[in-house]
Amino acid sequence: MLLFSRLMRNGRSAAKASLRGGASKLLPFLLLLPALVFIAVLYVYPLVRSIWGSFSVGTQSLSLANYSKAWALYKKDIIFTIIVAILGTILSIVFGLILACYIRLSTSRATRFVNFISRLAIFLPYVIVGQMMNSFLAPHGLFNVILANLGIVNLNNPLQFFNIRGLLLGFLWKEAPFISFLTLSSLQVIDNSYLEAARSVGARTRHIILYILIPMIKPAVAMAAVLTFCTIISTFTLPYMLVTESPTMVTVDIAHRVTYFRDYGVANALGVCLYLLAAPMAVYYLRRTVREEIYGY
Repeated sequence: MLLFSRLMRNGRSAAKASLRGGASKLLPFLLLLPALVFIAVLYVYPLVRSIWGSFSVGTQSLSLANYSKAWALYKKDIIFTIIVAILGTILSIVFGLILACYIRLSTSRATRFVNFISRLAIFLPYVIVGQMMNSFLAPHGLFNVILANLGIVNLNNPLQFFNIRGLLLGFLWKEAPFISFLTLSSLQVIDNSYLEAARSVGARTRHIILYILIPMIKPAVAMAAVLTFCTIISTFTLPYMLVTESPTMVTVDIAHRVTYFRDYGVANALGVCLYLLAAPMAVYYLRRTVREEIYGY
């Protein structure tokens, strides 16, 4: 009888341990469930609906008609968007790194002021940037007036900036401080002993920047480039306010198809084109983030 009661107690203990083990295994999934539901409802479901809608024409499904129509109507705009995204990212990286390196290396009192002023652009929404650029780059705006006073242009035939030039200037003004902000934190971590050692062997400032600072912050530069590229291809306000001629960016075309034609099929097809442009950047960003979390570099 005593043996039987011991066996019963051992069985109950094993059952409780098994239940506790099963609950502990389920606990991480239960904790992740709210976040997974949030992502599925707000991101995965709209993405799947958009992709599915791009292949639907009326009652017909799995058709490429929307893509052929989008390519026929907006081929130049798709190419224009790619060019603007690439050039805007490159220019923003170059000027953002110049600004960040100046703030890191300069010892003048003006550095804090430049740092403060450059941060203002980060917090301004694109609609305000678009309005500012509209006034600044207009045919008789401040920029052309300054050039006219310097004798560079004639106000009767001013420079035109409501095209790709003005758009790139707008993105540069907005994104270069953002890249500077992201990379400056990495630059400030670099010990001054590296810089002093380089100066002691005759390295000039440009050599320090090109061969010491930038190679040491490559991961931060790459992440900033990914975020800038994705921001540029997804921005609607700036091209809508600055580009007054064709071609324009795909985001403006999407709004045009939905607002004036209620043509969600072509709009979804154009959206999928933007997904495909952003996909390589997103994959790189996720791989980089996971690698940093696991391996620390």
